[in-house]
Amino acid sequence: MRNVARIVMTILLIVVLGSGFRWLYLNRHQFLATDTALPDQSAVATLWNTTLSDQKGKAYPLAQFKGKPMILNFWATWCEPCRDEMPEISELATAHPEIAVLGVAIDEAAAVHEFIESTPVSYPLLIAENEGMPLAEVLGNNKGVLPYTVIVSAQGEITHIFFGRVNRDMLQKALKL
Repeated sequence: MRNVARIVMTILLIVVLGSGFRWLYLNRHQFLATDTALPDQSAVATLWNTTLSDQKGKAYPLAQFKGKPMILNFWATWCEPCRDEMPEISELATAHPEIAVLGVAIDEAAAVHEFIESTPVSYPLLIAENEGMPLAEVLGNNKGVLPYTVIVSAQGEITHIFFGRVNRDMLQKALKL
């Protein structure tokens, strides 16, 4: 009897969470607006002081990307809009190697490794785990949503932020490509 109750509760939880994510996805237009003020220079200083690792443990001090335009995309393996935007971001990264494109996973290394096995991308996917959302918040994500994308100019200024799914067109316009 306890197993049946546990199964029913698990199914109910999945349905409720699924409905919530579906609502967020269907109402993503309200999160795409960049009506929030852009973060100041102290946010960029925090960015340059951050070091993240990929799923293999290779460290990426983000300061190594100073002087290059950067797309910093916060995502998670369980986030459908995050996964949907990755092929376009990957195409852009391949077409423009002069731009630093980084995916920041709000996830564990094992989940990212499994994701990469089924969906390879052309840019580094860095593991932020619990540090990821506070970093995203410092960089302007005051809504706490994923995906969240930050554009940093070669001069080290945050020029655009995007709440929700982005596409190649949006990124090209932001980067003036």
